[in-house]
Amino acid sequence: MLKKTLSILIIICSTYSYSQMNDDFGLSNSHEYYVDQLEDSKDQTFQEIIELYNNYIENNPKKVITQIELCKFIGSSYIDEYDEYNMKYDETEECIANLLKLYPKNPKVLIYRAENIYGEERYKVLNDAVKLIENEKQYWSNKEIAVINEMLGSYHVEEDYLSLIYYKKAQKLDDDLDLSLPLAKIYLNQGKDELAKKTLFHSLEKDTTVWKLNQKADLLLKLKEPEKALELYDVIALKDSTYINNSEMADAMTKLNNFKEARIFLIRDTVQEWNKIEKIQKLLDHDMSYSDPEVALLTYRRLQRLNSYNDFLGVKRLSIFVNKPLLNWKATELFHVLLVVMSLMVLLITPYLWVLPVYSLGVFLKSKNKKTVSKLNSKWNIKHFWMISFLYVLINYLVVLIYYYQEYINYYFEIVTSYEEVVESTMEIANSTIFFTIGMAVSTILMLNKRVVKYVFYSNLSVLRMISLGVGFVIFNMVLLKFMGLFIDLNEASVTSVFLSAKVEINALLKSYGFGIAFLLIAVIVPVYEEIIFRGVILGVVEKKLGFVFANIFQALLFALIHYDLKLFIFYFIFGLITGNFVNKTKGLLAGIIFHGINNLFVLFLLYQLSKFT
Repeated sequence: MLKKTLSILIIICSTYSYSQMNDDFGLSNSHEYYVDQLEDSKDQTFQEIIELYNNYIENNPKKVITQIELCKFIGSSYIDEYDEYNMKYDETEECIANLLKLYPKNPKVLIYRAENIYGEERYKVLNDAVKLIENEKQYWSNKEIAVINEMLGSYHVEEDYLSLIYYKKAQKLDDDLDLSLPLAKIYLNQGKDELAKKTLFHSLEKDTTVWKLNQKADLLLKLKEPEKALELYDVIALKDSTYINNSEMADAMTKLNNFKEARIFLIRDTVQEWNKIEKIQKLLDHDMSYSDPEVALLTYRRLQRLNSYNDFLGVKRLSIFVNKPLLNWKATELFHVLLVVMSLMVLLITPYLWVLPVYSLGVFLKSKNKKTVSKLNSKWNIKHFWMISFLYVLINYLVVLIYYYQEYINYYFEIVTSYEEVVESTMEIANSTIFFTIGMAVSTILMLNKRVVKYVFYSNLSVLRMISLGVGFVIFNMVLLKFMGLFIDLNEASVTSVFLSAKVEINALLKSYGFGIAFLLIAVIVPVYEEIIFRGVILGVVEKKLGFVFANIFQALLFALIHYDLKLFIFYFIFGLITGNFVNKTKGLLAGIIFHGINNLFVLFLLYQLSKFT
């Protein structure tokens, strides 16, 4: 009893001294002071502090900041940091709701509400705040408006151009606000590396928060500034040595060509048991690039002992073999290489899943004397249908093996301890896109000969007529997308993001290789090979077997499926149907190629303009 009485007296005395030191009991962040008092007799002390807040509010009803601090105290007092669980969540929400009823237009209340919700709810509160700022700006300070703009920038983080506008507004309104990190990330995404560097360099000394410093160091590595990154890592080590990431240090050393030092950091990382396999995978990747093949083989076998699925198809062992063929093999290693051979055999069989039903149905109709009259002048046959299907599957398979092999293996066999979605680098996306596009273009060339080239580039319409119809086709697509948006939740269904399923790939090409290469690939090569494959080979072959109507539906269905977007399936299906019908009307593929090319060029141009937007 004496102990409890003393605790209450201590709280009351400390409260008195705290209020004496500050003119206002409800100074910003006062809740942190009182949360620190909740060590012994937590429940009773909590109620005592609540009473102190309520008494002060009763005597100072206009002190809104005090009421906000009361809500913050309730929300912070019973948080389980380990489980990220707030036992007083409902009480906190009730407190905030009461605040909003009392002060629906108060800037500090709206900011506090927005800080405690996410997604669409936050966006609604922020929009309400924007309207109030427009109509009653005199009640808002520049710093408060800056906070609203900063949160809007964070909300639109996936839309660089819009996020940039809000961040710049916030920075202009509040010089003390350090938004160099999000701004630098946007500039990096836009391919403006020098501007990203300038933005970071200007504010490196401002931050004292370890996690922010660490993010800046990581960003400097991406911007190929390893010396600056290492300087920041040194600062981080002085503040909190446990925060240093050996993998990040290894990246910095690698970029400085200190490969041995980099390997030392990677080896240190493998000492810990947590997520050990993933760390040895990084060590193996390093060894395969910078160490002797013998060293790489030792790391490889260490990894395989931990989990034999790490190199399930033997791709990495084959890579070591190419570098040094005379290194000895183990039976298990040969077995995994055999699996990749077997997988190629599976690829050979896969096209029969859709080619064989078409062929069989055609034979059945023929046996019933239900012959179809071909309306198209297609020169391709069922062999070409199988061949282009196999090449499409093969090239996709090679893209995975060359660019995303380890990520797929980790995912499907659940190898790593805590699998996280892999964030692909811009250059990696761009290179894999080029590989796939060139691969499909070469595959399509194999489908051509003198007889079909004329068919590909023939149309009974004039070029001017086809171009005008192509522009009309783009307008139709815009209207179609708007109409679909009424029934389907298309979060990114704007003109700039869904005309093509490959927005990420196109942006990667623009940032890595510029408009010229992107134009050649997206607006020229892709329309040509996609029209030849779908409206040429597939439509032509199936039409001979099953008639035009079924063939057009079939090719449009395949065209929609290969874009891997369920929400936009109907869009791509209709796209395929329309271009297929134009093949029938114009007796060639040229009209469809021009329509497709104008559509892709339109989107490419818009994405290019957005990438330059500042």
